[in-house]
Amino acid sequence: MQYEIRSTGSRAKTAEVCSANALPGRPGQLTCTRHALQTWRTFLTSLTSLTILVAFAVTAAAADASAATITTPHVEIDLISETTALIPGSSTTLGIRVRHTPEWHTYWVNPGDAGYALRLNWVLPEGVTLGEIQWPVPKRIFTGDAKSPITNFGYDGEALLLIPVAVSATVKADQSLVLLARADWLVCREMCIPEDGELTLSMPVQTAGSTPTPGPAAAGFASARRKLAIAAVDWKAQARIADRNLLLLLDVPEQDRSAKLVEVFSVHEGSTDTAIHTAYRTETGYAVQLRLAADGFKQTAMNFVVVLQGADTSPEPRSVNISATVTRGSAALPTDAIPLGVAPSGNSELSVLAAIALAFVGGLVLNLMPCVFPVLSLKILGFAFHAGEDDIGRRAMRVHGLAYAAGVVISFLALASLLLALRAGGAAVGWGFQLQSPAVVWCLAVIFCLIGLNLVGAFEFGQFAPSSVLSFQAKNPSVDAFLGGVLAVVAASPCTAPFMGAALGFAIAQGAWVALAVFLSLGLGMALPYVALAWFPAWLKRLPKPGAWMIRLKQGLAFPMFATVVWLVWVLSLQSGADAAAVSLLGLVGVALGAWLTGIQTRTAGWIGVAVMLVAVFIARPQSSLETYPAVATPSNGTVTSKWQPWSPDRVAELTAQGKPVFVDFTAAWCVSCQANKRMVLSRTDIEGDFAKKNIVLLRADWTNRDARISSALASMGRSGVPAYALYAPGKPIQLLPEVLTTGIVRRAIASL
Repeated sequence: MQYEIRSTGSRAKTAEVCSANALPGRPGQLTCTRHALQTWRTFLTSLTSLTILVAFAVTAAAADASAATITTPHVEIDLISETTALIPGSSTTLGIRVRHTPEWHTYWVNPGDAGYALRLNWVLPEGVTLGEIQWPVPKRIFTGDAKSPITNFGYDGEALLLIPVAVSATVKADQSLVLLARADWLVCREMCIPEDGELTLSMPVQTAGSTPTPGPAAAGFASARRKLAIAAVDWKAQARIADRNLLLLLDVPEQDRSAKLVEVFSVHEGSTDTAIHTAYRTETGYAVQLRLAADGFKQTAMNFVVVLQGADTSPEPRSVNISATVTRGSAALPTDAIPLGVAPSGNSELSVLAAIALAFVGGLVLNLMPCVFPVLSLKILGFAFHAGEDDIGRRAMRVHGLAYAAGVVISFLALASLLLALRAGGAAVGWGFQLQSPAVVWCLAVIFCLIGLNLVGAFEFGQFAPSSVLSFQAKNPSVDAFLGGVLAVVAASPCTAPFMGAALGFAIAQGAWVALAVFLSLGLGMALPYVALAWFPAWLKRLPKPGAWMIRLKQGLAFPMFATVVWLVWVLSLQSGADAAAVSLLGLVGVALGAWLTGIQTRTAGWIGVAVMLVAVFIARPQSSLETYPAVATPSNGTVTSKWQPWSPDRVAELTAQGKPVFVDFTAAWCVSCQANKRMVLSRTDIEGDFAKKNIVLLRADWTNRDARISSALASMGRSGVPAYALYAPGKPIQLLPEVLTTGIVRRAIASL
């Protein structure tokens, strides 16, 4: 500090200029340059003023415990203390304060993909010991280009690294101790620059037992402590490893389970792939999907910093240190895992009553699906034959309607029970799982082919049925109605109607009784139109009077059945290949031949026809079981295009880490709604153009065959089946679109990016 004192009197002829310098570890010194004074009074006045200034300079030097700041074009670094003095037999905290130039950053203890953390080499007085650096929770910093993204863990703005310091009781008071550290660090923006410098701090030693005075930076130390991760209390952590996949499971106390965002940082440098990080909520806490950076991981425990943000009980971020035991074998997500930050575009959170209501509406809509409508039409056509009968006939129709409803409801409950049992056993399955088996698809193709042949008059089912069965059927006509309900459910299962996806996903995620209640509502909704017509046959009077038109309508309904057979064979071609589809077509020719033989109406021809059908069904059956099938490389629309890429969880994580938005079409060849959405909306040129303008990467998750990864992804989004549409945007929640798409819905979702 330089002070200039001049005499302002009219007789003043000289002046004196003094510099007061506070040096590290030394008291303040004053250097003056004197000029002759004209009068002794001026001299005394100047000397008095100078004495005051010297005292001020010495006091300032003693109070300021920080050394000169290391300044580079990219950072300012200094060594500071929380208190103004050291006290023998006690401790305090030092701080390395780093102020970054905008857009530049330094690194955490685990720097991520590149870089290294600040390093210190200390020269300490005798009796002074330091602890390890306490690192504040870092942030993810993204650099590099889109093709070679780099994810680092570090700091920008201002950061304060805390260092505990302990002073031995043997250290003498009334002296100053100098702490010295040689520091080197890497500071980066698009380029990285290694830098270094020397940090010194001179601190006085007070008498043992005295109370330290907080320094001017004490508030900054308190703020820095709030950014440190604390030890986890009542947390349990497990790291499951399969190959390089790493699943971190966190069981946390109930008050910590409401976070809206969870971030995990591995403390071990180079241990994980920084681009892979997806967090989920589970019933007991959280699950985070990570990936090891390399093979051959041998550690039995891993340390992480976990950051919870947006919790109901703590609006401020909460950070904890955890140690997770490592187990090897499976890294599959729990079936109840739901991704954090999912933002549905349609229905969000459902109550039980809302899910039941939506399932009922979905059941009503199922009757209009192309798989179901021909079956329902046949039943209504049967009503038309009996319209206008007496009270006995009307009672029989009502019983018939109730039997049909029983077949529908019981079938839905049976499918739901099987689905819940499989999931409870650890199988990753969802609604429509039965159609992921080529054997089930083949059986459906045979059934629909036989129904079509029956409708065109090629044969009658009763021709090859045993007389005992025919007699039982005649005495119990409601059996036909019951089996008709069963057939309608089997045909309807792939036709996921509007409102069903959210309701079924909610149901499966709940307890068994809630799930069964939702499926019961679905069955009641589907059965309602038929039951209503059975109980109120007057509505059938709007139909023309019985006549030849009924035969022509019956024959005409055969063609939707044959179209369904074509679709099922196409599904088989995607599940088992073109050769399997060709064999299936030959098998259907054999089934048609057997049906034609039974229509000759001779006992011998009938039995030969039955034998031919059974042999054809057996020989042409796909060689499959209920085990997992390999994924098909070809997209479910049967063509390979450059616009749509195969989906995988790693691919989604990789693209979002690069800052790219991603649209995922969860689909299956056996899903009619999926195919309708694909051809009527997603394949439109203008929609594809909108995707391209926003640089959205299009991925297709084909669930035609069983795929546990897709099942887990659907369950994590609160869905139990397809179609499902998810839009991923960096820094935003996952946006779920409705099951039935329109161009307006898709464009609004794209515009929201």
